[in-house]
Amino acid sequence: MKYIIDTDPGIDDAIAIMLGVKNNLDIIGFTLASGNIPVYKSEKNLKIIQDFLGSNIKMYKGKKENKCNHETAEYAHGKDGLGYAVFPDNSKKKFEKMSAEDFIIKSSKKYKDNLTIICFGPLTNLANAIKKDKKIVKRIKHVLIMGTTYNPDAKSPYLEFNVNVDPVSAKIVFNAQFNDIKVVTHEIGVKSFVEKDYVLNLRNSNDLISRFVGLISEKYIEFSYDHYGTVGLGTPDPTTIASLIDPLIVKFEPCKVEIISKGEDKGECHITLTNESNIKVSTDFDLERFRKVFKNTFN
Repeated sequence: MKYIIDTDPGIDDAIAIMLGVKNNLDIIGFTLASGNIPVYKSEKNLKIIQDFLGSNIKMYKGKKENKCNHETAEYAHGKDGLGYAVFPDNSKKKFEKMSAEDFIIKSSKKYKDNLTIICFGPLTNLANAIKKDKKIVKRIKHVLIMGTTYNPDAKSPYLEFNVNVDPVSAKIVFNAQFNDIKVVTHEIGVKSFVEKDYVLNLRNSNDLISRFVGLISEKYIEFSYDHYGTVGLGTPDPTTIASLIDPLIVKFEPCKVEIISKGEDKGECHITLTNESNIKVSTDFDLERFRKVFKNTFN
């Protein structure tokens, strides 16, 4: 299987990318979304991530800014998007001239059902590809998304960041009839965390990548505690990509998804379970299996 990672890095994006590369997922390209931080910072961070990995996976820019509800999340990811760490902007890596949406379309023609699109941020790039070439939905069989929210006990829907930034694009993607859409929700991302001491101790690792993960994580650990009471590193995007590395980590069930894209309730996501659907939502996960993948990769 070939993979395209659509990302807005972002601490947990960075860790997820490293998790995927270190576990030998065949990633053919990165497409850059606009979400967690301003796009020029995301560009820099993606180069830094690849420099640390020693990888040279091709990179493609999407739209510079989303149109809807756009806000950035430095409160979670830090001023430059990689926590308290500050890295020089001296990478020699370059983005391709082709746009993110055109790369997705081109790849869908080349690899067809042997391609999975992994989306860590707002769904702008994939939605733009659908608008430009509606037949893409029949060529690409597999889409994996971190986003949305599913909590049957909640009195009112949580405005999950990736959907709320660009609900119009989210609605386009979820209404498209891809054969297989899997969604790892905000709730699973909050519950899947790695112990604080383990993550911070990675800063002393003999492995460069593990030290990088430990270095950038402190800010997100603080965010996880302040917002959710989690004593550790919340891992929405790493858990999403780990569901490919070990399919037993996340349990998915068929569902219907309704995205509110205009009006007073814009940004809300309503998910209901059903007997059969092309969309499956995460309803449970195995924390220890996830931690095993994380710790086998970063130690």
